[in-house]
This record gives sequence, structure tokens and C-alpha cells, in this order.
Amino acid sequence: MWEQLKAEIVSPTEEGFVAGVEFVEDRALVGLSETAIAAGYPRAYPRQYRHPIVFVVDTVTVSLPERPLLVVNLNEGDEIGPFRTLPRQVQAIENNLSIANMDFFEFARSAGSDGVFRGF
Repeated sequence: MWEQLKAEIVSPTEEGFVAGVEFVEDRALVGLSETAIAAGYPRAYPRQYRHPIVFVVDTVTVSLPERPLLVVNLNEGDEIGPFRTLPRQVQAIENNLSIANMDFFEFARSAGSDGVFRGF
């Protein structure tokens, strides 16, 4: 499943957009709750981190058919909590945040009532 998720995330969209992501496998995150994972990443972008957000594959991701990834905001001073997104929306989120075309809160507030962003 991990390889399938990675392939889906790096595949170009129909419009040709690709996600600028790095994949990290961290077994220390296994079994942690969404709250614990989000709290484990201090909001310190751009000083400490190369990317402003982290997409996490966790137990929720692998247990649901849509495979919603946890999206954690690392921007310092930005207290907007995490939300979830479908793997095929990673490109839109990463691309728009990396060029400052949109803000994290725009994606977070566009998530459905179940907390999952499925696109605009």
C-alpha cells in the first residue's frame, strides 16, 4: 500500500502538475494519534524545515478506502490545525502553498464535514 500511495502522490495530475515532496518512513510515528503526530512537529517553518507541511500516512489512512492523508502545517505562528486530504490532492496543496498562491487555511476550511479535503 505504501508504494501505491507514493506512486499516486508523485503521478502528474491531468493538468501536468506534480508534487514536490520527499518521502520519509519514520516508525516512531506508528500508533500515534492525529493529535500526537501534529504536536510532534513544532511549527518552525522556514527555519528548521525545508517544507511548510507534512503529509502523514497513518492508521486512519490505511484503514479507510479513500486513503486520506493527515496534513500538518509547520508554519511558525500559524495555529491552524491539521486536516486530511485524498492522495490525488497532494499536488494541488503542495503546488499552491509552495508558490504562495493559497494559504493552508484555505485548504483546511474547504475540507468536508468529515475533515477530508477532496478538492474545490
